[in-house]
Amino acid sequence: MRFNSLQNQTFLVTGATSGIGRLLVITLVSLGANVAFCGRSEQKMASLLEELNTDSSKLFYETFDLTDFERIEQFVSGVISKFGGIDVLVNNAGLNSSRAKTQDLTLSDLAWMTKVNMYAPFVMMREVANQTMLAKKQGVIINIMSTVCQFSNEGIGAYTASKSGFDGLSKVFRKEVRESGIKVCNLYPGGVDTEFRESKRPLYLEPNDVVEAILFMAQQSDKASVDELVIRPKIEKNYS
Repeated sequence: MRFNSLQNQTFLVTGATSGIGRLLVITLVSLGANVAFCGRSEQKMASLLEELNTDSSKLFYETFDLTDFERIEQFVSGVISKFGGIDVLVNNAGLNSSRAKTQDLTLSDLAWMTKVNMYAPFVMMREVANQTMLAKKQGVIINIMSTVCQFSNEGIGAYTASKSGFDGLSKVFRKEVRESGIKVCNLYPGGVDTEFRESKRPLYLEPNDVVEAILFMAQQSDKASVDELVIRPKIEKNYS
């Protein structure tokens, strides 16, 4: 299979300072892409930059909380000012901060997870589309969802609701912009062995498994779009 080259393509990656996002940034830099990225932790950002140790002309980065929606708009504008546009957005940042059963779930916990998992990636997707992709009539938006969008499990109601809400919004957006040359692709990973989890899960997916899936979605020809892709560990059986 022949893929498009990533040399000098501009990627924007959220949730870039740990796990899947961190590995994706490192991989993209090694492939010659221009990479814009953001994360919340100053310490983790410094560690990532030290590991990258690359030409700063190929990078654009900021540390901020994605629930600051005005900062998202400013960040996207800054990326465009430096690189002239954005070819691929990877909406990777996410949060699962509550394991409460639905009857014990607080409104504040539900609101917070919705803000992080639905509102923030929505604003990022909207701004990237409005500020550059619609005018250029091209671009790829890859939203990292979760297999919880396809099944239900006890104790993850807030996470499931917030991810599923953004999943539905993304599917509508895909139909609205596809005639403008924009691809909206949703990736649904199952369990991944990252610091996102409280304990090691060696039989789960590795971050690199998800990174390879992201690159597969990003490198299709102009005629092809991988609208939805599920990747899960073979041991996972929690499907209806």
